[in-house]
Amino acid sequence: MHVIDGVKQLFQSANYNRSTQTDYHRLQVILFIAPIAALVHILLIPFFYFTGVELLAGLNCISVLLWVYGIRLSKQYRIDLAIQIFCCEVLLHSVVVSYYLGPDPGFQYYLWSMSALAVMDTSSSRIRVFITAILLVLVFALLNVGLFEPLFEFPFSEYLLYMKLVNMLVSGMLSILAIMIMRGFHLNQQAELRKLADIDSLTGLYNRRQGGVLLEQAYLQALRKKQQITVVMADIDRFKQINDRYGHAVGDIVLCQIADALKATIRKSDALIRWGGEEFLILLSDASAGDAETLLEKVYPRLEQLYADDEILDSPVTLSFGIAQWSADEPIEQTIMRADNALYVSKQEGRNRITLADGMGCDNPFVNLVQSGK
Repeated sequence: MHVIDGVKQLFQSANYNRSTQTDYHRLQVILFIAPIAALVHILLIPFFYFTGVELLAGLNCISVLLWVYGIRLSKQYRIDLAIQIFCCEVLLHSVVVSYYLGPDPGFQYYLWSMSALAVMDTSSSRIRVFITAILLVLVFALLNVGLFEPLFEFPFSEYLLYMKLVNMLVSGMLSILAIMIMRGFHLNQQAELRKLADIDSLTGLYNRRQGGVLLEQAYLQALRKKQQITVVMADIDRFKQINDRYGHAVGDIVLCQIADALKATIRKSDALIRWGGEEFLILLSDASAGDAETLLEKVYPRLEQLYADDEILDSPVTLSFGIAQWSADEPIEQTIMRADNALYVSKQEGRNRITLADGMGCDNPFVNLVQSGK
């Protein structure tokens, strides 16, 4: 059942891609800004109603509905449409309120916030997005200079300055917080990209490029602290036959399962690297070849248990190992080569065994158990 379950998980993870990472980040910004905007409009409904501007109270009712609808669209990942609705709402609201009350209440300042949000529209062309953002800023400038006399004389004119200050602060804080959220996502994305550059996408292990960096670091540390380093090369036996017989999907699952078994066996201070294909490199810091041999012997019972009741593979998957302990008078590349030669000896002598680079071989203590299928 282990391989069957693994294949199901592989295809489920491949098909589950409803949105891109960018969409997710934009959604988080909208889910932060939109509820605040809707709340502001809700508070403005009784405010305008009791100050005698019933038309603006009705306008804010429509605004609330548009923001709620935009939130719903965003949760359905129709984010670009939601952004366009938000921009149109703020543009209309700012123009109408400024037309009735003039620029003194400061509602036009929300156009600045929306110009930043408009840039997040990825479905439109760059020119269209640029024109939209410029239009919002231009309308803000025209409204701010007060091109026309307000139609309605606000009854609490002594509070207009405070209202303008509040609108300036709220719109400014929304812009700053949205930018901070996007900045955080950008930094996380950079960290994720660095991780993707260092990690094998299938097994989750270090890839060969990052493995070279880790080997160099361990080599320099061993020279400085006079520590031991042991390099282990591991290879899945008859892996090509698994791919040819059961398909590459099953082969990928086997690779992941072997990687997990090795990861569960080594110490936290060790590094497990997918060296290429079905080959793995294990870097053991401050460990001798004997320590490595003792550690690796624990892998075999794990594999026995893992594939004991498998319904696809008719025989357990086995591993061959080559171990080389670094010598202070050799470069680390030479140690890797000796470990690889020891792995070759394990293959030549029947597979499913551990070989030390000095020529001392060690049969897998579970080899008879594996061959008999017990």
